[in-house]
Amino acid sequence: MTEFLVFIYALASGFVLMTLRRNQRLERPSPQMMTMAGWGLFSLSSTLAVLLAGLAVAAMLGMPLPIADGVPLQ
Repeated sequence: MTEFLVFIYALASGFVLMTLRRNQRLERPSPQMMTMAGWGLFSLSSTLAVLLAGLAVAAMLGMPLPIADGVPLQ
């Protein structure tokens, strides 16, 4: 399931970035929905990066962290 979600995220972000870049190159205004989709993808990426960085720091500090299948991270 994770691979599918990553694939969908990559397709969506590629489409949004290509569309926004093309509109900028052609000096056309981008549709508001496309701009909002870009901001949504940016927010998702930023939030995930902060959460994963926090998880990495917690793991480095030796905190017991539950991961998939209930196996603690050591």
